[in-house]
Amino acid sequence: MKNGIALFLALLAVAPLAGQPRHFVRGNGAGGYVYSYYLPQTASTPWRPAWSPDGKEIAFAMSGSIWKIGVHDDVAYELTASATYDSSPSWSPDGRWIAYTAEDADGIDLKLLNVATGESETIRTEGQSFDPTWSPDGKRLAFVRTAAKGEYEVRMLPFDNGKFGAPVDVTTENSFGRSRLYFKPYDDHIQPTWSPDSQEMILVSNRGIPLGSGAMWRVPVKAGGMAEAKMLLREETLYRTSPQWSHDGKRVLYASHRGSQHVNLYVLPVAGGEPYQLTFGRYDHFDPRWSPDGEWIAYIANEPGVSELRILRTFGGGERKVEIRRRVYRRPMGSLEVVVKNQGEPGAARLYVTGSDGKAYAPPTAYQRVEGRAAHRDFFHAEGRFTVDLPAGQALVDAAKGVEYLPFSQTVTIEPGKVSLLEVDLQRFTSMNAAGWYSGSDHVHMNYGGNLHNTPKNLMMMARGEDLDVVGQKVANKDNRIFDPDQYTGKPHPLSSPEALLFFDQEYRPPFYGHLNFINLTQHLLSPFLTGYEGTAIDSLYPSNTDMFRLGRAQGALGGYVHPFSRDPKSAGYAVARGFPVDLALETLDYMEVLTSAGHFRFTAPVWHRALNCGFRVTATAGEDSILSLHATPILGSSRLYAYLGEKLEWPAWVDAIRKGRTFVTNGPLVRTTVNGEIPGGEIHLPAGGGEVLLEGRVDSVTPLDKIEIFRNGKVVETLPWPQGERGVSFSRRIPVDESSWITVRASADRMIHPIDDSFVVGETGPTYILCGDQKIRSRTDAQYFVEWIDDITEQAKAHPGWRSEKEKTHVLDQFAEARRILVRRAEEAPAR
Repeated sequence: MKNGIALFLALLAVAPLAGQPRHFVRGNGAGGYVYSYYLPQTASTPWRPAWSPDGKEIAFAMSGSIWKIGVHDDVAYELTASATYDSSPSWSPDGRWIAYTAEDADGIDLKLLNVATGESETIRTEGQSFDPTWSPDGKRLAFVRTAAKGEYEVRMLPFDNGKFGAPVDVTTENSFGRSRLYFKPYDDHIQPTWSPDSQEMILVSNRGIPLGSGAMWRVPVKAGGMAEAKMLLREETLYRTSPQWSHDGKRVLYASHRGSQHVNLYVLPVAGGEPYQLTFGRYDHFDPRWSPDGEWIAYIANEPGVSELRILRTFGGGERKVEIRRRVYRRPMGSLEVVVKNQGEPGAARLYVTGSDGKAYAPPTAYQRVEGRAAHRDFFHAEGRFTVDLPAGQALVDAAKGVEYLPFSQTVTIEPGKVSLLEVDLQRFTSMNAAGWYSGSDHVHMNYGGNLHNTPKNLMMMARGEDLDVVGQKVANKDNRIFDPDQYTGKPHPLSSPEALLFFDQEYRPPFYGHLNFINLTQHLLSPFLTGYEGTAIDSLYPSNTDMFRLGRAQGALGGYVHPFSRDPKSAGYAVARGFPVDLALETLDYMEVLTSAGHFRFTAPVWHRALNCGFRVTATAGEDSILSLHATPILGSSRLYAYLGEKLEWPAWVDAIRKGRTFVTNGPLVRTTVNGEIPGGEIHLPAGGGEVLLEGRVDSVTPLDKIEIFRNGKVVETLPWPQGERGVSFSRRIPVDESSWITVRASADRMIHPIDDSFVVGETGPTYILCGDQKIRSRTDAQYFVEWIDDITEQAKAHPGWRSEKEKTHVLDQFAEARRILVRRAEEAPAR
């Protein structure tokens, strides 16, 4: 067995085994949400069912192919097997054809499968295309495509005996007039379903709607038909609706959360009326489809965690899983049995399995997902032993575990009809725990309306796979839903142990002020979870983030701004963390999520440095904002903080270390320093004239690095080149100090390097403070920067239309004014240059 960085990188250079990166069809400003909630994803378990016209079989997507299974059978048959990831089948009314989506590195196309011959051909469309659905008369195929402005439009193609005619656009470009929360100005039109007479459609669109993916609309089938559309049902949807017009023409079946955490199935009269709920599980019900006789509904449920295919009788309550006990493939296949170990003992890891066809594979017990940051490779977490079916030939297995273990890579020969064996044994190259440092992510979401029904048990398995000591899970809203509030207890979760801690805290998400995380809420969650939510009863900017920070602190919680900046704050109108300088000056915040991603770090770290230059002690924390029920998400722990606790992992010590600034942040490099023996967060006193301090450090890294930089008051005072071929470096420098200062050390490589899924590799310590006499740390330039920031957001707040009263407005603007006065005073206290 071979492992180690050199072999790993060499193998990754071998195509096609490196695996296809995914093409993210981001669409109309909704980012990773649209990819995870709507677009066809690859799963090792069933998705997107479609009935055969005779009602005897169901086609579905699984493991990158289109499959079918008899309704009363337990054997699934593979219908497509190509280099693309295939999904979203739609069976033609005559049973001869299946239209489906096919994704490769260039995007998503439509293909047409001849059921009799098993051959497929590409359907020529413009842009990315998905959501294919046949008209009941079989003469047209409707689908959704990406249009010129990135919006989604519904188009149809005439069809006759395997040939398609000229396209007809049922919907066309339409602007809301301005950007909306998570959506751009141009309206989306998605998920078309046909009336039984093929003359109308019901579709989902956010035309004229500020929140969510839109309402259900009834639309005549003709060019520009959306102009004559009538709204059927308005509720705040999020791509899960999948309306299905019943064969009797009287009802529409659809999926909805209706403000709750879970998605269930509903029916609604097509003339409008009150929705009636059909399912009631505390899990999700997706992709409903009427059977041809209208007696059954096929759908996807995630009750066991991963997805499964079910059928539900429309009356009587009969429901059953369509069990898949055997898969019959179209191509030569074998199996790979993998045993996962950590230093010789059974363990957990992150796995990437690439078949000889260049596609990614996962076992049916695992949730297959896509790296959400840079590489966009498919992966899954596993613990102990698993078996996965793979095409015959050479397969590649990559494995990783956090940032203290060496990555693993090995090719395996898969023989047809046989089981190959592989032991994946990951080796630790350093132990931060042994030095008193413990890792954690303070920005994790267990469930967020994604395809996976996640649990604390599964969450902690993933944490073990990433060598994470502390999981800061955040209860949060997504639009009008709150996820996992029932898990909150105000203390570490019962699954916590001496080796790993899990705490359910909160992310508070107001779009105007910026999102906040709380650590150690001991009494209750803070409602209403956000303010400034357009078109709702909480549209006001009252209460402010300052008010919420103070409420959190009253419970003993720490608070800080998260994912603050992915571009220059000023050029973005200070969006995403507008309230930061107010709470900085009022000292109501304790920390800042300096590392959410490398892209965020590039713009957030300079703002953090400016805050330190004004004499505010802001702890650096990290958290990747992983949303672990989504298909595409940052890897758990891919942005992590380390906190110095000493010999023992305990929750109070973790909170105390963050409160006192004893941290460093990293997506890979492990950066430890002392200044005159003081770790980050410590304070050193020199005479009024200054002097010299001894900086000692050690950097270890799972990837190669480029350099180590020493910062004093935000400026690089020395750069140390990284010695080629080394995994760890110790250094010692004497740093002259002539004024009160802070010092941090940063290690980085300005490129993406596996197993770090980020645009570049970086780690930086928290500051160590050096005080010369009674001089304070001050910067006129940086204080003035924040004054101008507050002036700008004051005008934005004054103009906000959501205030409910002058009293509310005055309360908030007075806080802004107080913060401004403090910053002006700090500017005046700065030494003359």
